[in-house]
Amino acid sequence: MNFRYSDNYQAQPESQTQAETRAPNERRILNGLLIGFLVVSIIVLLAGRIPGTPTVTPLAGPYAADFQAEARTLLGSYGNTAEGKIHIPIERAIDLIAQRGLPTRDKPSPTP
Repeated sequence: MNFRYSDNYQAQPESQTQAETRAPNERRILNGLLIGFLVVSIIVLLAGRIPGTPTVTPLAGPYAADFQAEARTLLGSYGNTAEGKIHIPIERAIDLIAQRGLPTRDKPSPTP
């Protein structure tokens, strides 16, 4: 059948398989890239912000009570420090300051 010189030519409709095998147009490609970019961006933004299950891992080593016991021993005893100074119990130091008073200046500087 030749339609080359005929005036009553009508285009035949495409079959279903030809329509499905067409290459996607530019708009579909751009939409796909945009959706992919948004999904990756959301994943990157939320990475690290989603709370996980907390795990308690005890640390080996000294505890706060060990440091407090050492400090209480130092505050409640007489002795020498590593810098060569002498320390006294804190209760005794409080009593000495109450008896003697705090040191004062003869000419205090004016307050700015």
